Amino acid sequence: MNSLLFFPIYIFPIIGVATYGYLSAANKEEEMLILKMIGYFLLGSFIYWYGFIPIPIGLLIAFLLKPKNNGKTKRNIVYIGTAVAVISHLFVF
Repeated sequence: MNSLLFFPIYIFPIIGVATYGYLSAANKEEEMLILKMIGYFLLGSFIYWYGFIPIPIGLLIAFLLKPKNNGKTKRNIVYIGTAVAVISHLFVF
C-alpha cells in the first residue's frame, strides 16, 4: 500500500518534465520527442553515492552528449532531473 502512495511522487515529475520539454522545444517535429525528454530526465537523475557524497554521473554523461536538436531544452531537463534526484535523496529517503 505504501508503494502506491509513493507512485505520484515519482510519476508527476516525469509527466511535468515531458510536458515542459514538449512545450519549450524549438523543433517539435523531432522523432519520439517526449520519450527523449523522459530519457534525458532519467539520465539527469542518475546519481552514484560514494560513501555519503552524491556524484551526479548522469549529469557528467549528459555533458558528453551533444544533441543537435533542442539542445537547450534537453540540457535544462537534465538539470531538472539532477535537482529532483538530489532533493529526493536528501529529503524523501
